[in-house]
Amino acid sequence: MNTICIIIPIHNRLLLTQKGIRSLYDALSYHQNHVLDSAYRFAVVVVDDGSTDGSSEWISRHYPDIHLIKGDGNLWWSGAVNLGAKHAVEHLQADFVILWNDDTLCEIDYFVELDAVLKKEPAYSRSILVSKIYWLGESNKLFNYGCYYSHKTGQKKLIGANETDRGQFNDIIRIDWSGGMGTVIPATVLTKVGFFDADIFPQYHGDMDFFLRAGKLGVASFAVPTLKIYNNRESTGLTKARSFDDLRKMLVSNRSLHNIRHNIVLNKRHANTVFGWANLTLSYAKLIIKSLRTIVWA
Repeated sequence: MNTICIIIPIHNRLLLTQKGIRSLYDALSYHQNHVLDSAYRFAVVVVDDGSTDGSSEWISRHYPDIHLIKGDGNLWWSGAVNLGAKHAVEHLQADFVILWNDDTLCEIDYFVELDAVLKKEPAYSRSILVSKIYWLGESNKLFNYGCYYSHKTGQKKLIGANETDRGQFNDIIRIDWSGGMGTVIPATVLTKVGFFDADIFPQYHGDMDFFLRAGKLGVASFAVPTLKIYNNRESTGLTKARSFDDLRKMLVSNRSLHNIRHNIVLNKRHANTVFGWANLTLSYAKLIIKSLRTIVWA
C-alpha cells in the first residue's frame, strides 16, 4: 500500500487551522468510507513554526494521529514544507506528499478523486498534480487552474484567474507551475529536484521555482479538474502600499510577492534573457508608479 502524506505548515492562525484541519479530516473520512479497495493510506504532518496561540496543543488534543513537528519560528513556508516533506519521505516512507495550507478547504470527495486519478494513468503517479483552486465563498470563481510560465519573457499567467467556472476547465491539462496548495508530488520527484529552496525563497516563489526546476529535469505537471480546493483571499501576504513604509516592505519583506531580491534570482534562474529582464524592470516601474499614486492620494 502506498503512503500519501499531507504537509501543513502553520504559524499563529489557530481559528484558520482548526477550520482547515476539520475540513481535511472530513474528506479523509469520506475517502475511507467510500473507497474500500484503495491502494493508498494517508498521514498528516503539521509543521508548527513557533506558534504561541495554542495551535500545537489543540492539534495534540483533538488529532493525536497527526505527526506534529515543531519549528523555531524562522522556517517560513519553504522551510516548514521541507521539514515536513523530509520527515514524510525519510521516516514515514511516503510515496507522495501533498502540499496543503492551514486555511485550505477542500471538497468532501477530494481524496476519492485523487485516488481515482492516480489509478487512471500510470504517468500521473510519476508527475506533479495540482488542484483546481477557487476563491472561498465567491460563487464558483476560480483563483486559478494552474499556471503557465515563459522562460523567454519571465511572464506568468494564472489559468482561469477570477473566471467563473462554467465547465471550461474540465479536462486534465499540462501546466508549468502552481501555488503550494493542493499540490501532489511523488517522493521520487522531491528527491530528484532537491526539495524547495528555503534560503532564497522562504515564503513566495519557492513553489514556482520548484516546479520550473522539476520541468527542466523532465518532470511533467498536470492540473486535475476533479481536485477542488478553496483559497482564503483574506489571508494573503502584502499586496498593496498605502504608505512609503508599506512600499518599502513590499520591496524587501519575505511576506511580499514583490520582494526585489527574490524576483531577481527567480528571473536569473528561469528567464535570463533580454526580454526577461526588460519585463521585470517594467513590472517594477508599474508597481512603484501605481503605489506612489495611491500614497499621494491617500
